[in-house]
Amino acid sequence: MGDKGSTRPHYGYYGLPILTIVSASILAIGIAAAALSWWFAGLALIVFGLYLIITYGFSRLLTNQHAASELPAIVEIRGDEKVLDVGCGLGKLTNGVAKALRGGKVIGIDVWNKMKIRGSSPERAYENAKIEGVGDRVEFRYGNVLDIPFTNNYFDIVTARSVLNNVHGDINKSRALAEIRRVLQPRGRFLMLEPLRDLRGFIAFSPLAFWILLTRDKWVRLLKEAGFINIGYTYEKGLGIFLVEKPG
Repeated sequence: MGDKGSTRPHYGYYGLPILTIVSASILAIGIAAAALSWWFAGLALIVFGLYLIITYGFSRLLTNQHAASELPAIVEIRGDEKVLDVGCGLGKLTNGVAKALRGGKVIGIDVWNKMKIRGSSPERAYENAKIEGVGDRVEFRYGNVLDIPFTNNYFDIVTARSVLNNVHGDINKSRALAEIRRVLQPRGRFLMLEPLRDLRGFIAFSPLAFWILLTRDKWVRLLKEAGFINIGYTYEKGLGIFLVEKPG
């Protein structure tokens, strides 16, 4: 994170604390194994540890963590919508949506897990919103996508960027999608941006993370099973972008 009072936002590096611990441990074990003359095992571990670091660095190059996400062209808005951004983190997509609004408002919810994003907190998210000039159009609250703390049919739009992929298991992913559908108004729209299990996903993520990712077809199936209709899709900047609608 940047220093408090910085003139530009910083949206954090997802998974950096975990990557640091895992890669450092693998490298240390590899070096120890090589020192004990277990050359093949040691070299394999060292190469794998370096590979984790390189792929993580490559994945960071795909995103500018000093700028809010631009609203994808696939989304058309009036500018006065009520929007919910689930798993908002430090507000990268929240603030990007807010920039496209005139009289609307975006509420971001998250559990702010500091092991996933160092320094993650609603206070940091508010700092970024202020720097981006959208502090009057955003609000940040504690909330879990598996139990969204809002009533039925409340929002015009729900957004999620690189969030549902981190919800473990198809059952919980379906539960999260059902919660999103519940809080949307009839004909409300859900915008989901996720890295996919494809060649670019393999290059940008370690094999361990790659196998957690879902394919485009798997996401489409889960969205349909959750009751969404009119599924639109595009691919931008390494992310599969899905725009779907709740039936009227």
